[in-house]
Amino acid sequence: MFAILTILAALISGMFVLTVASSVSLMQRENEDIKSMAHRRELF
Repeated sequence: MFAILTILAALISGMFVLTVASSVSLMQRENEDIKSMAHRRELF
């Protein structure tokens, strides 16, 4: 019983870490897109 709960806790925490990492990388990508759009606007 304790082993099953430990495995479940490890899976949940692993999925949480993956979710946070993917959201951080998505935010960085959007930030780069915003910077490139601002740069293009400065050119015009």
